[in-house]
Amino acid sequence: MNPQSTWVGSTLICLLALTARADTHKQLLTLTPAESTYLSKEPILITLRIEGETARNLPVALESASPSTALRFEIEPPVKPRKGANPLPAELAKAISQSRIYDLLEWFEFPESGEFTVQAVYENSGNPITSATIPLTIRAPKNGDANAEAVARIHHVPWSNYATNAYCGDTADVVKRWPESKLARYCMFWNGQYTQQQKDFTKAIAIYEELIAKYPNFILARDAKAEIEECRWAMK
Repeated sequence: MNPQSTWVGSTLICLLALTARADTHKQLLTLTPAESTYLSKEPILITLRIEGETARNLPVALESASPSTALRFEIEPPVKPRKGANPLPAELAKAISQSRIYDLLEWFEFPESGEFTVQAVYENSGNPITSATIPLTIRAPKNGDANAEAVARIHHVPWSNYATNAYCGDTADVVKRWPESKLARYCMFWNGQYTQQQKDFTKAIAIYEELIAKYPNFILARDAKAEIEECRWAMK
């Protein structure tokens, strides 16, 4: 056998092995929106997932105003970060997770309508990992739209306000008066959150169970199941 051919072949095998090993350590950041088009005041729920052999825990919260934070979202055209934002309750309960749901309407002050692009950037030991850029559209419902009155009824954005004692009845009213509106499923979830906050666990469980039965594919249905377990644990 030709010694030079043997050397070339061995070198090629080594290079392929090193490339394959490097690939196993690559991290992939995937950003998936729950919808392509959102209503004004509708929570903008997106799922962020990090994959790879060296993947780390995604943070529950972010500080969008600082470029040095572990996780940030880059939005074009730019929108202002919202002060006092809070993570989704079920995410707050998870200490470690490589897949999380974020409500961009909670973290940013989006206008009533517009077209935007969003990209996630995760700083991993000084090495930024970026997701693909996704498009988002926000539209304000016009008069006569089946969602117009429901959207007008929502007074407190971000929606995390509805889990506190500041609750003013917006979400309960939407579920009662406009049950077929696009916002009804979100309102039902936050009705459960408020009722759970008030320690009326039996009623909260009933709300969550109705939500799961009516909207089994809703992005927060999984969270509703987790909250049911929280309520049952609290009742014990």
